[in-house]
Amino acid sequence: MKKFNDWFFAGIIAGLFGGIAHLLYNALLLAVGIQYKTFWHVMAGVFYGGKLTMMPSAQIHGMIDAIGLSVATGVLLSLTLFLTGKDYLYAKSITMSASGPYFVFLIIVSQGDKNSLIVPWVALFGYIVFNGILEGYLLNKICTYKTRIE
Repeated sequence: MKKFNDWFFAGIIAGLFGGIAHLLYNALLLAVGIQYKTFWHVMAGVFYGGKLTMMPSAQIHGMIDAIGLSVATGVLLSLTLFLTGKDYLYAKSITMSASGPYFVFLIIVSQGDKNSLIVPWVALFGYIVFNGILEGYLLNKICTYKTRIE
């Protein structure tokens, strides 16, 4: 596997993979009927209201926003690993990946639908597994975290 020296780019790549995996997990739970609303529905609700939230264009926007949040988390995690080192990698990655979206959920859900018990739990579990563990694993594999000397 190719290793990158650029921590920022490695964070983008890890965040993309984590975000896409998280959305696929949400889609699976939606398809089997475990949940009626996904994280991308909640993200679409930030920009659209009422019935507009269920429109395909709003759903796509919500998916892009959800992946964007994962990319931001991946970059912040990568920066943290760059500054502090890769020791305790999974403790750092789970903490960073679960706490960032937690604060986003405080802002987003406080403005939106609070009638679902499962959506916040599914999102938290998804962020721990797909953004915490998967992004931490990927960053460990694809980034050297060496500083460039010029």
